[in-house]
Amino acid sequence: MTGMYRINVSGGKDHFSQRNNEIDPHNACQVTSMVMAASYIPRLWEAFERSPYFGQYSSFPQPEDRFHQAMLDWRMDPTVHGNLMAGFNKWVGFSADFFSTTVPLSQLIDDLRKGLPVVMSGTFPGYPEPLKIPYGHVVCLVGAEWENENDVYDPPSHWIINDPYGDTMNNWKGSGSGVAIPHALFNEWMKVCGDMGMKWAHRFKI
Repeated sequence: MTGMYRINVSGGKDHFSQRNNEIDPHNACQVTSMVMAASYIPRLWEAFERSPYFGQYSSFPQPEDRFHQAMLDWRMDPTVHGNLMAGFNKWVGFSADFFSTTVPLSQLIDDLRKGLPVVMSGTFPGYPEPLKIPYGHVVCLVGAEWENENDVYDPPSHWIINDPYGDTMNNWKGSGSGVAIPHALFNEWMKVCGDMGMKWAHRFKI
């Protein structure tokens, strides 16, 4: 009999919080999640830091603020996923980010097994206390866990995210690093909400 199997591609690496951003910290989940994801992929992070834009925006100590300001200067709204993809690819100098609204859960698992995080969009009601207004939010998917290691192509019992705003399962109080979300809630919250087949996701190819 085999035991629980767990993947976390961010293990031992820094968690990025949007709350300490200089630029619009309450609306910086997109850029923060993208930069956080890049930092978990060594070759992509090297390209990110070697970009000429990295030095151009050196007045900001945090890389997510540098990327955010660049997008604003390029007149790209980072809340629009197509713009976020185009801006990120412009920054690193090649097509590393591919956004799609039709990513199957099996592809998310494949990416995680390859050591690749995924940036995902969702609508969160707040948990355990629902928010009065559903909260549109972007997070970094970094892992998953199964009750049995032989079941890795079945839906996991939990998905693991790094939430730039805080603990998703505790109304965003405390750290958002390594938050485990039950599969049913993950499927309900992440766009396309309630669709068992497809999700909105920024995937990375190096």
